Amino acid sequence: MSQQQDAGRTIERVARESYGRLVAYLSSHTLDLASAEDALSDALVAALATWPRDGVPQNPEAWVLTAARHSLFNRFRHEKVALASQPTLLFLRENAMDSTSSRDFPDERLKLLFVCAHPAIDRSMHTPLMLQTVWASMPRASLQPFWFHLSP
Repeated sequence: MSQQQDAGRTIERVARESYGRLVAYLSSHTLDLASAEDALSDALVAALATWPRDGVPQNPEAWVLTAARHSLFNRFRHEKVALASQPTLLFLRENAMDSTSSRDFPDERLKLLFVCAHPAIDRSMHTPLMLQTVWASMPRASLQPFWFHLSP
């Protein structure tokens, strides 16, 4: 039997025989059943990637449990950072909304079109640059042609 088949059978056995026990162990320590199940699933996926390459460990259940615990630690660390950064993100969002009004940022698109037609730029590039500039400034949600948005 090949190493890949052996690894696949061992992972299947661990999933069938130890899944419930490992989820119960992880969730009793974290008090979060959904996170425990997610972490165990991540560990089994990691085993599917690692064991065929590196070989089946001596104690597969312990390997899966350790990988699941690492996954839980990473998830909790991520949540902690996300919670700690929420006030900063709210502050930045509020300030961004205040400072992005049209009176603070004048419309410079006409200047940009003149820059696209600058004599130092190859004449064959003038039209493509202008079209690209006009296209970039168009609203994306609209399916109307660009000339529809031009005021008379």
